[in-house]
Amino acid sequence: MMSLLALGMASALSTATPRMETIRLPVGPGSTDYVALHCLAPGSTVARSAPTPGVLFIHGASFPTMLAFGFEFAPGDSWMSYMAGRGYLACGLDFLGFGESSRPAAMKVAAQDAPPVDRAAEAARQIALAVDYMRRQRGIARLHLVAHSWGTIPAATYTAGSPSTVASLTLFGPVVPKPEKHPEKVDFAWWPLSAQTRYEQLKFTDVLPPTMHLLEPAVHARWAGQFAASAPPSSKASNGDLRIPAGPLADLAAAEADRYPYAQDKVTCPVFVVLGDYDTVVDRAGGAAFLARFVASPLKWLVQIDHGTHVMHLEKNRHSLYSSVQAFIAAVEDQTP
Repeated sequence: MMSLLALGMASALSTATPRMETIRLPVGPGSTDYVALHCLAPGSTVARSAPTPGVLFIHGASFPTMLAFGFEFAPGDSWMSYMAGRGYLACGLDFLGFGESSRPAAMKVAAQDAPPVDRAAEAARQIALAVDYMRRQRGIARLHLVAHSWGTIPAATYTAGSPSTVASLTLFGPVVPKPEKHPEKVDFAWWPLSAQTRYEQLKFTDVLPPTMHLLEPAVHARWAGQFAASAPPSSKASNGDLRIPAGPLADLAAAEADRYPYAQDKVTCPVFVVLGDYDTVVDRAGGAAFLARFVASPLKWLVQIDHGTHVMHLEKNRHSLYSSVQAFIAAVEDQTP
């Protein structure tokens, strides 16, 4: 007979936080470069009669999956763990040059000596690697993409080119046209960014009222240090700054000038635009106008959440974001025969 101590240990093990698995996916035959895919298996307590659906998170222009969707505010408390706990295989991709993915040759030379790394078309091919793994190796038939900021551009590019593989597309803080802007040309491979500088930007003190502070305490305590540690020392600039791929900067400039690498009418899955009321990249009117371009989508949702900035997934109202996206995905799943 099992002792009470053994029973307690077995119970603790059965409810333990799922372990994050990181898979390296080669970017091409014979290439030494690879992208990292972080995955959390669905919670064991979730009962499903249908096959397990999957969610693939796509990060933005400056920090990787484990500083975004996988960032743990407490053990087992992240957006990825939230979705895994509701029965989804939750995965997040690090694009080349970010997080645990390899640094391509262009990021090891002077920035002006190579073209921008990770343009949207190239990034969409990296998304294809992750989707192929989730479908073939993990048996995911229903795959939902959730993309943030710049990541919405390669995510939509992939979706437009492979419509049969995506069940829904969530665009969190999407990059919309801003004809009044005149961005500079981006003709360099990478750009330097210090962890402290990026952390300070997350506060959005130039946008929020003086008495409003939205970042979670864990972000104040640990985010900058984890961001600094997310790049190997050998890949950093001489002053310790992180080298960030410049392809996203070029894509942001093109999108603001209303030049996208995909046709919105080629996206045939449900589309969800979600944003905070203090988002500096898109406002409600801009989000609505952008969503209206997806004329072939059979279901379109638009939600604005009060007291949220462009990094709402790191803020106090993040659970409103989580539950809104999960509700949209559930609605799509409910409509599936």
